[in-house]
Amino acid sequence: MNILLTGASGFIGRHILRALEQQNHKVTACCRNAEKLFFKSADTRIVRLDYAAVSCDSDWLPYLQNIDAVINCVGIIAESPGQTFHRLHAQVPASLFRAAERAGIKKIIQISALGADACAHSAYHLSKKAADDTLRNLDLDWYVLQPSIVYGDGAQSMALFQALAALPMQPVIDGGRQLLQPVHVSDVADTVLQCLKAEAPARLTLPLVGPSPIDFGQLLQQLRRRLGKKPAPTISLPGNLVQRFVFIGRWLGEPVCNADNIAMLQRGNTADAGPVEAFLGRATHSLEQRLLPQPASQAERWHAGLYFLRPLLRLSIAFLWLWSGIVSLFFYPHEQSYRFLSATGVTGIAAPITLYGLALLDIALGLATLAAYRPRRLILIQLILVLLYTLTVGIALPEFWLHPFGPVLKNVPLLITLLVYLHLEGERP
Repeated sequence: MNILLTGASGFIGRHILRALEQQNHKVTACCRNAEKLFFKSADTRIVRLDYAAVSCDSDWLPYLQNIDAVINCVGIIAESPGQTFHRLHAQVPASLFRAAERAGIKKIIQISALGADACAHSAYHLSKKAADDTLRNLDLDWYVLQPSIVYGDGAQSMALFQALAALPMQPVIDGGRQLLQPVHVSDVADTVLQCLKAEAPARLTLPLVGPSPIDFGQLLQQLRRRLGKKPAPTISLPGNLVQRFVFIGRWLGEPVCNADNIAMLQRGNTADAGPVEAFLGRATHSLEQRLLPQPASQAERWHAGLYFLRPLLRLSIAFLWLWSGIVSLFFYPHEQSYRFLSATGVTGIAAPITLYGLALLDIALGLATLAAYRPRRLILIQLILVLLYTLTVGIALPEFWLHPFGPVLKNVPLLITLLVYLHLEGERP
């Protein structure tokens, strides 16, 4: 079949694309981050597409020529400037679905979310439900697939859970009794393939879940065991308290930690596995089959341990620049600073200009680091600046190399720290 797949560079989209290619389907893969599609067959056409710019039904028509089926995997975990739930989960899919009907396409598969139903109250679920309802009202064969938490290679939610499991104390909300029913990404991909078959019953809403629920606290303990760690004590946090301070997680750069996701966790995420198992003709995979029996790899253990250190690393780097600039302006004797500058050849009116200019630059770098403004470019600027500082002071004031407080040598671990942070920023999902 000729298939249009949106959200192809996302976690679920990548796995579905691989499954489609293995079945020899010809895919038009629409995505924002084509560099993530490092594998593709000769029958796959990659289309870079900014979904926020697709404003009306007719914008989709050029991509729908000679297409037999549409699979929509567009989704975000948290909102950001220019990317809102309403825009990407509701408006964009709705215009795609209507355009597909107009183009004569008879089969559409929507990757929605478990909980996008009549009881939905979060912006995430309500936006998914809006697109689902649009699809259900069209005169074609539709499938609304509602996965629970999806795990597998590249899953962001399970990466967060493993990071929580790696902490010396297990943080849970209201005792960690919330029931979850994670589904493996291969079951999601297999369900999509089943939907594409001509004999598959259509106009279905299918919850995609694992065979049985597990409570959140138990899940963390099992993930901790998988990481090779001994059981840890649990600390229970009141849900209303977590909701009040959840902004801290967002400020630290953790998109999964937002009010909507906390509310969805408190609600629980389970369903009857019978319908999807009947549709597939087999049982879905359990955590005990696909995840828990396999010891975590070294990369997974490193990732779990560094997960919450990355934002702390950013804060410490920001503090270093801010404090350096503030001390230079207000606390360190300017006469001493001018003597150091004179040793490097900076004298006269250039001395105060350099002193105040570099101090303000340090403060600007600290504030930009706090705001995570273009982090990779910002880190490169900091690397160059620290290197210049080190070479300038090291050459002009060589006695500092032998200073007991190591004012120059301390820049060496700082440079390595910045390189580590640059690499961690490059690993953002």
